[in-house]
Amino acid sequence: MNKERLAAFTDAIVAIVATIMVLELAVPSTSGWQGLMENLPVFLVYIVSFSQIYLVWNNHHDLFEKAEVIEG
Repeated sequence: MNKERLAAFTDAIVAIVATIMVLELAVPSTSGWQGLMENLPVFLVYIVSFSQIYLVWNNHHDLFEKAEVIEG
């Protein structure tokens, strides 16, 4: 398999996961800071999860740039 194809496939998987994560965010019941504070734990979990996925994705791309041949 071509390494660019495999990298593109994993990019698509990460994009799907990020899309599913953002769909779980609910619209606050009130506007302003009060509505934001009601959903603060959910937002914090989203930020931590998204940053972890980004770190794994970034390390994956760094690894694929250094790889010369992928066999399988």
